[in-house]
Amino acid sequence: MHRLNKRHIIKGGFSLLEMIIVIAIIVILAGVVGVGVAGMIRTAKNADSAVKDSSLSLNASINSGESSLSKYGFSVG
Repeated sequence: MHRLNKRHIIKGGFSLLEMIIVIAIIVILAGVVGVGVAGMIRTAKNADSAVKDSSLSLNASINSGESSLSKYGFSVG
């Protein structure tokens, strides 16, 4: 009877191995998230650069158009 009761004892808490496995999984997930965020930051910087280039090009085109109109006596601005 004593042997039967030992098998049914509920153990409390986690073992060291279980804690190490959980910590390893968390570290792996954090690494994956870090790589993903770094990629998003790189993409955002590239998009920002493209928008700035496009803005400069559009500004140059507008200035060119305004200077052509001023030749014909139109007042812009």
